[in-house]
Amino acid sequence: MAYMEAKKQSGKIDLSLEFSDQWAWGLILTLVTAVVSLLVSFQAAAFLLLFFIVAWWVWEREEAGFLLLLILLPILPMLKIAQTIGTFTLVKDVIIFTLLFKLVLVPLARKSLAYRPNILLAPLIALLAWMAIVLARADSFLLGILRARDVGLYILLYLAVLWLGPSWQKQKERLKWLVGIVLATLALGVYQWFYAVDSAVLRFDPAREIWIPRLSSVLAHPSIFGQWLISASVLCLALLLVPASQKYRWWFGGLFLVIMPFVFLTYSRAVWIGLAVAMGVVGIAWVIKRAMTFGLKLNGKWIGTLALAGALGVAGLFAVANLTPAGGLLRSAFDPTYGSNEERLEFLARLISPLSNGEAVIGRGLGDVLEQNFREVDLTTAELAAGDARAVQLTKNKTLVDNQYLKTFIEMGVVGLVIYGWLYWRLGQGAWRLIKARDERVQAVGLMAIGFLAAFLTQGFFIDIWDIFPTNALFWVVAALVSVYNRPEIKNHV
Repeated sequence: MAYMEAKKQSGKIDLSLEFSDQWAWGLILTLVTAVVSLLVSFQAAAFLLLFFIVAWWVWEREEAGFLLLLILLPILPMLKIAQTIGTFTLVKDVIIFTLLFKLVLVPLARKSLAYRPNILLAPLIALLAWMAIVLARADSFLLGILRARDVGLYILLYLAVLWLGPSWQKQKERLKWLVGIVLATLALGVYQWFYAVDSAVLRFDPAREIWIPRLSSVLAHPSIFGQWLISASVLCLALLLVPASQKYRWWFGGLFLVIMPFVFLTYSRAVWIGLAVAMGVVGIAWVIKRAMTFGLKLNGKWIGTLALAGALGVAGLFAVANLTPAGGLLRSAFDPTYGSNEERLEFLARLISPLSNGEAVIGRGLGDVLEQNFREVDLTTAELAAGDARAVQLTKNKTLVDNQYLKTFIEMGVVGLVIYGWLYWRLGQGAWRLIKARDERVQAVGLMAIGFLAAFLTQGFFIDIWDIFPTNALFWVVAALVSVYNRPEIKNHV
């Protein structure tokens, strides 16, 4: 105690615990878990103990805690519907809240929080305010809470990453971990293909009239795995294009090529189209940046070059569509009689037809897409309070409509779509400013972000992109990086 008093008198407070304090908190935790074990269950007490230990560890080592979250990103989707250990998925909530308290809330309370520019502040305030209004309109408040959590939790992650530290040394360390995680998920995908193909999701190929196994690795579904691979692909492509990372070009180029077969084997039209759009946007942004760097104007020669590149891209897609087995699936993306498309059209008709003019503007309420799809909420308050991950996930799955824009329109109306559009616009602007920066490393962040955003927006037409972990978490991490590197002292570093 004398040590703590001396720290207080000097105006500094050490957040680490003394040895005696650790024993005291350990005793309190033991008593709490013992009571939970007696009143609830041994399993609940074990998870509570685990979460307390994780929170303490992340509090002491916030950078390591963030790396742990990155490691868990591809693993947790597989556990979401597990009967016994599904509650473990709440560990990501523990990490995010601990980072928020350590990096933002405690310094804010002590008036020591350093200023960080936030390019998304205004649309975030609008989104949270409107989300609160449509939550109050929800037919099922429990389901509305779950829907609000899907977005709100990762906004907290965004705030934490803003204050996590932008040093390039840390970014290199994070990049190494990310590459390792991607390679691990690819290796597990290889294992699935050769030794656990029965665990794969199947898709019917209308051209060959056969069922095709689709890779998902440990990410539970091919579309989630594909989005994870797209994120890694645009990162490799961005690092491959900027001169600052040229000595590693063979590594990034090699990883990019290794990822491509796995993207194909997801057999997901959303993933294929999302990757094509992302690569096109990154390529165009890089060409424009190079033209600006060398003072070249977009004259007839440059326009002709871009047109030729576009024509070659279209020709490549045409060849894939007509000369490879993927062609049938690609053509089915625009076939209204194809099974999944027909289901989406039915969703569209059932969801939009009952809307009044007022509901079209302000929405029906969060989670209010069940009644039109002949589904109902069977989640209880007790299951939600107990953190029953399987029951929660099965309930949220009933709200899936395979189109994020349609879902947002029903739940939040035109107002919600406008707010999300504002958010995307500000993020795209921020990414473009980074691409134009003088520091080549900052340019790489901008290229990665604009490619990720392009794929994210495209996939929203095919899947509920905001409801999928780790997609939503990745979005806010990327958004935080864009906001951080828009700081003048970083963006204009020479």
